Amino acid sequence: MKRLATRLIGIAVVVVAATTCAWIMFHLLRPQLFKGQEDSLPRYLERAFLHFDFGRSQEGAQRPVADLIREGLPADVSLIAGGLLFGVVAGVGGGILCARRPRGAVSQAMQAIAMVALCAPVYVVGLMALLLFGAEIGRFDLGVGIPLHYVDFDHSPTGWLGALIVPWIVVGLPLAGMCLRVMLGQMVEVSDEDYIRAARAKGLSDGAVLRRHVAPVALGPTAMLASSAMPLLITNAVLVEQVFSVPGVFRDLTHSIGTSNTTLILGMTAVGALLIATTTLLFDLLQVWLDPRVRAREASS
Repeated sequence: MKRLATRLIGIAVVVVAATTCAWIMFHLLRPQLFKGQEDSLPRYLERAFLHFDFGRSQEGAQRPVADLIREGLPADVSLIAGGLLFGVVAGVGGGILCARRPRGAVSQAMQAIAMVALCAPVYVVGLMALLLFGAEIGRFDLGVGIPLHYVDFDHSPTGWLGALIVPWIVVGLPLAGMCLRVMLGQMVEVSDEDYIRAARAKGLSDGAVLRRHVAPVALGPTAMLASSAMPLLITNAVLVEQVFSVPGVFRDLTHSIGTSNTTLILGMTAVGALLIATTTLLFDLLQVWLDPRVRAREASS
C-alpha cells in the first residue's frame, strides 16, 4: 500500500513537472504571447492543480479549458484504452501464434503485416478505411459501414461501440506490430532454456509449453514495451481523432499550436502527462503480477 501511494505521488509530480516545463518554455520562447498577464508560475500551478482552473481558451467562444477537458477526456480515455487493449492483445496473440512455427508461412506473413502496421501512418490507414468502407462514402458497401461521427456512450452504448471499433484498431495497429515482434523474439530466445526442455520432457505438447511456460516469460518485456510506447499511442490518437471526428481533448491540438492557444496547449500537456504516467503505473503493476522475480524484489525493498 505504501509503495502504491508513493507511485501515485510520483504521478502527481510528473504531471506538475511536465506542465511546469511547458509553461516555462512558452514564456522563454514566446514572451510576447503573455504581455499584460501577471500570472506567475506558482500562481498558475495553484489555479491549475488545486482549483482545476487552466484559464480560458483563446479561440472561439473562449470557454474555460477545464470544461473542454471534462467534455473531451472520456472520449480520449475510451479511444486510447481501446487502442492499447487491441494493440497488446493482437500483438501478444500474434506473437504466440508465430512462435509455434517461427519460420513457417503464417509466421512470415504475420511478421510482414506487423512491419506494414509499424510503418503505415495511422491517419493514412484511417482515411483509407473511411474511403473504402465508410458509411455513405465508402467505395465498397458491406451492409454496415464505418460510422462517420462519434456517438456518446450515454446516448447509445451500441452506437458508441460501433463508432470506436475501427479507431481502436487503427490506433493500436503500430503497437500490435511492435508487441508481436518483441513477443516472438522473447519466446524464441527462451525456448531452449533448461526449464523449457524439462517441460517438454514431461510430455507436455508444444502448445501447452508455449502457453504455460514460454509466453508468461515473454509477457513481461512485451508489457514494458507497451508502457514505453504510450507517447506514440497518444500521438496516434491525436491524428485518429481528427480523421474519425472523435471529440477528445486533443482534437484541436494542431490548430491550437498554429494559433498559439497556449492555455489550451498547457491543459492538453497536463492531460497527456496524466494519461502516460497512469498507464505506466498500470503496466508496472502488471509486471509485478506477471514476474515472480519482480514481486520478490518489490517485497524486499
